[in-house]
Amino acid sequence: MDMRSLNHQASLREWRELISECRNSGKSVRNWCEENSVSPSKYYYWLRAIRNESLVLARKSLAVPAQQFAQVLVKEDEQDISASSGTCAILKSGPFSLEIHNGADLKVLEHTLRIIGNLC
Repeated sequence: MDMRSLNHQASLREWRELISECRNSGKSVRNWCEENSVSPSKYYYWLRAIRNESLVLARKSLAVPAQQFAQVLVKEDEQDISASSGTCAILKSGPFSLEIHNGADLKVLEHTLRIIGNLC
């Protein structure tokens, strides 16, 4: 890390504290800035910089896992599953299990599968 980056990190820490102090004061940003001899434009510059830094850190922590495929077992006799329990399909992957019942609402099923697709 170069000196400029270290200075920027130190400023981020300092401004996090100042912004927190402003927010906890119960005063408007304008009034707090006037009382603390801070330029509102500088306040908002650092607020934006802190938000951007937080987004970068959040993206790094949400690293997408490698794509995985789950095995889906299909029984030869469809009536083995559906006749006994009203279930038309069961999807399993590790500890995860999704059971789809006969007559399941298509929109709910599409929404559920879309969510699962986004997580994988």
